[in-house]
Amino acid sequence: MDIAANILLKNSAGFKRKLYGFFAVICIFTAFFLLAQAVKTMDISIAYALWGAAGMLITGILDVMFYHVKLKSSALLGLLCMIIGIVIIQTMD
Repeated sequence: MDIAANILLKNSAGFKRKLYGFFAVICIFTAFFLLAQAVKTMDISIAYALWGAAGMLITGILDVMFYHVKLKSSALLGLLCMIIGIVIIQTMD
């Protein structure tokens, strides 16, 4: 839902296209509700880290694919670090 909100927000053009903006707000509220459900069964630090990193990673990939954004090498390095971090978090007990 967070990723959908990011894409809808981009398509809203700064809320100039109000329908996209409205659905972006609905998606972000839904994302927070789902995060609240997730933290019932897992640590908030892990849930929030996974949510944030996965959201940035997938949004970045979609930005490149659909909006033809060119990422700098520093951005690619940052995304790689997030992937490594997600893997480490998933393997920890």
